[in-house]
Amino acid sequence: MKTITALLALATLVACQPAKDPKPPSSETPTPSTAALAAAPDAGAALAQAPKPAAVGSLTVQVVPRFDRITNDTRTLDVMVRLTGTGDVPAGRPPIDLALVIDRSGSMSGDKIRSAKTAALQLLDKLDAQDRVTLISYSDRVQTHVTRLPMDATGKQAARDALLALSANGMTALGPAMFAALDATEQGLGDETRLAHVMLMSDGLANVGEKRPEALGARAAQSFAKGVSVSTVGVGLDYNEDLMTRLADMGGGRYHFVKDAEAIAGVLDDEMKGLVATVARGVEFEFKGGLGVGVAKVFGYSSTTDDAITRARIGALGAGQSREVLVRLTLPAYEGKVADLGMLAVHFKDVPADGVARRVDLPVKVELTADAAAMQASEQAEVTVRVAELEAAEKVEMAARAADTGDFEGATGALQIAIDDLKDRSTKRPSPKLERKIKELEEAQSEVASARGSEAGRKAYTKKYKAKAYLDRKK
Repeated sequence: MKTITALLALATLVACQPAKDPKPPSSETPTPSTAALAAAPDAGAALAQAPKPAAVGSLTVQVVPRFDRITNDTRTLDVMVRLTGTGDVPAGRPPIDLALVIDRSGSMSGDKIRSAKTAALQLLDKLDAQDRVTLISYSDRVQTHVTRLPMDATGKQAARDALLALSANGMTALGPAMFAALDATEQGLGDETRLAHVMLMSDGLANVGEKRPEALGARAAQSFAKGVSVSTVGVGLDYNEDLMTRLADMGGGRYHFVKDAEAIAGVLDDEMKGLVATVARGVEFEFKGGLGVGVAKVFGYSSTTDDAITRARIGALGAGQSREVLVRLTLPAYEGKVADLGMLAVHFKDVPADGVARRVDLPVKVELTADAAAMQASEQAEVTVRVAELEAAEKVEMAARAADTGDFEGATGALQIAIDDLKDRSTKRPSPKLERKIKELEEAQSEVASARGSEAGRKAYTKKYKAKAYLDRKK
């Protein structure tokens, strides 16, 4: 086992728990996560030598540098932080505070509003008396139909009646509707056993009230810090996907693109399954670099840096679910035998343990070597492959944005750069994942012609591949 494994085995584990919590305190010993190892890409010899995960409560954390050994002239290093929800979902699932925010502007008329109402009714059927629902709809104005109503028989009937009465007309007060939903959900906070979640749906552009993406995203981030997550559903081809992804990123939830209204039910069902499987919520990581170490980039997640500490919102993790967060570090010149890269801290609420707050602290170090060949021999292939996937996702999004402006040659060119890069990497480091990604990029390139053919084709291409890039970044 490489020295880096031994170094990370010294992880300091801190479980912040109230006195009433019956679980063992922070002295629990980190153990390897079978789920984390099984879920890892291209598992094999390289992974077998990777640092063991540190486990606390329902979360394991594993830090995998791209190279276990670096030379003192190495100036950048990619580090993967793998977060995995562990254990089983408790038989008695946690209660849910759910806010449904439904667009009823004029553009939602017809199949869209019918599908939205049908999907919401089906979702209500999956809730029970322990759950509470807030139902808000919006057009020119925002209407709150029910607020944190228990989903017993009486509550369900009231919510059903409100849903069935919805009709589409007017403009799109998306921002005020989201503010109302977050305000209502925050007022119900206080019980750490409950999951608080907002699901916002829209098929159009925010054009009434606050519509600045930065302001709406900041409000979602405030709620995430308090314990409320936000997911968004974009319906059709005319909504602002950049706004919807920002809200989901800042709110620690997920973004969904629904081209056809009939698919709304599947999305809401998927969100519900994710909620009931949650074992860790409000997951957030902090990285404080060692002397001279900086964070150049956090791939795929919204992040901020303040007082030399970089923070990123991850959201929630279900049992057996993993997220791989890539951080690109800038390094100073080192001397000695070990490079101190910094300290990683992961915060989360442990759902099976009644929502107790927990924290994992891991020192991040690698060996120093004067031998460039030894550095290359210490490469963790799974990190190299993941970086390639993420950089390809960036090119896919670049192509989608180019197509959206009518620059179809630019879209084709961006994808070709990504294809050539992946083929080169695959030659040097063969990987089934890279081969699959190459095929996906070639398919995206072949579909540029459909984007060129009509405005509807352009919009469909743009939203499809922005959504694809988004999902690739969140793996």
